[in-house]
Amino acid sequence: MTLDTPTNLSRPYELFQYAHNVTEGYLGTVIVLATFMIAFIALKQYRPSAAFAASSFITTTIAMLLRSISMLNDTVLFACIFITIGSLALLLLEGKWN
Repeated sequence: MTLDTPTNLSRPYELFQYAHNVTEGYLGTVIVLATFMIAFIALKQYRPSAAFAASSFITTTIAMLLRSISMLNDTVLFACIFITIGSLALLLLEGKWN
């Protein structure tokens, strides 16, 4: 596989677009997965269900931003949204919202 040499990477957006093209479209998905893992580990001091809900909300926010610049496909975004809704519903069913 031959990659084009970047000619102008003076803005962060151009750098991300180049990395997105080099990874054949998987950069956004990797960023979303890494965000979820880092947020979940950072929130491990709370209950697992609360940490899962908070990290999925953070991940969904990042996924929406990535989708707005076309670095993420709709399937991953909707998966993040459904996981967030499910984790919030789980918190409500547990009765441990606060």
